[in-house]
Amino acid sequence: MSSKFYVVEKNGVPAVWQSHPERIGQLLKHKTGFTVLPDPPSDTRAEALTKLREVFPGSRPAKA
Repeated sequence: MSSKFYVVEKNGVPAVWQSHPERIGQLLKHKTGFTVLPDPPSDTRAEALTKLREVFPGSRPAKA
């Protein structure tokens, strides 16, 4: 199975992580304090960044 892109956040600071779906739970255990948005994961980083900007407006401005 190919990896997916997840929007995660910790204390209101968002990030995009790339992980295989079966490993995201393990990754969250090692990176304490992070939570994954309840939305389904994205197939591309661009899709995940678009989702991040929708949920966290102004956190990462789009490149011109």
